[in-house]
Amino acid sequence: MADLYTRVLVDVSYAAGSAGYSGAGDEVLTLLQQGTHHEAAALLAWDRLLMRHRAIASAGYRAETVEQLGDRYVASEENRVVEAASGPVRIDDVPWYRETPMFLEVLAPEGFQDGMTTRLHRDDGSYAGMLHVSAADRGTFDRQAQDLVAALSTVMSRLTVVKRPLALLPPAPDGALVGVVDQFGGVNPVDGFHLPLAMADQRFHAVVARFLRSSSPAAVGLWPNGQRWASVMLTRVVDQGLHEATLVQETRIEQIPYGLSNRELDILAGMASGHTNRQIATFRSISVRTVTSHVESILRKMDTGSRATAVVTASREGLLRLDCAQAMT
Repeated sequence: MADLYTRVLVDVSYAAGSAGYSGAGDEVLTLLQQGTHHEAAALLAWDRLLMRHRAIASAGYRAETVEQLGDRYVASEENRVVEAASGPVRIDDVPWYRETPMFLEVLAPEGFQDGMTTRLHRDDGSYAGMLHVSAADRGTFDRQAQDLVAALSTVMSRLTVVKRPLALLPPAPDGALVGVVDQFGGVNPVDGFHLPLAMADQRFHAVVARFLRSSSPAAVGLWPNGQRWASVMLTRVVDQGLHEATLVQETRIEQIPYGLSNRELDILAGMASGHTNRQIATFRSISVRTVTSHVESILRKMDTGSRATAVVTASREGLLRLDCAQAMT
């Protein structure tokens, strides 16, 4: 038994460390089964921006059950026990578990009488997700299975974080905020970086989705973060499942080129959208005279003789709002 335990430990660690290929999560669950003897398993990642769980891999559960084992489970009393524990928690460790709605409404109807759950954490100690395993017979998950999952929780957490393989992700500038948006709109952190502030804006996600549907390999532009602007680069990459995704790199702008003001950047975005001065004024609830004054100031500061030339120059130098910059590519 000790040899089996060691082999599973090594095999799962190796598979979890190879998160750059499609099916790594499924392979981890298959290898883990040799040591836990589970009949169903689900590996869930916590999306910190969208505040919800998403399935990395699952086997043996219906899709509806996997959904319930994410956000609903986290809100349950059972999860409080798991949160307080230092490792995996079995159903047999919680005497009242088989009387809970989660068990009676989700697990028991599928024929499961035994289960075990563990929380996963990133290297910085933050919550990364969880692993659930279930079986039909009580007593399936003994102490050795519990110890095995505890020993593997750190390496399994690697599957919940987007790594930064140099062959797939371009280097980020100093001080950049970096994240990856997958093809389903899920937000994924990148090791060593904080997530871009723009990712908290649902309008930004619409821009990213439009970019991924386009044929452009990259796009650069500005995005408003409160009272300040940030430069944002979108790059088409491949995620850990070998699917197309969008790498988002955000850097704070300390000084706007040409001495343009925040309002002038906003007016410039309106110009790039093809709006007249009156339309720009209407959309921003300001006077046409104010807009005209801003346009004249923009042309003077950028030393351009026309609106079209100013817009082309701004596009070339990444000074347009990202949604406007996309429209011009």
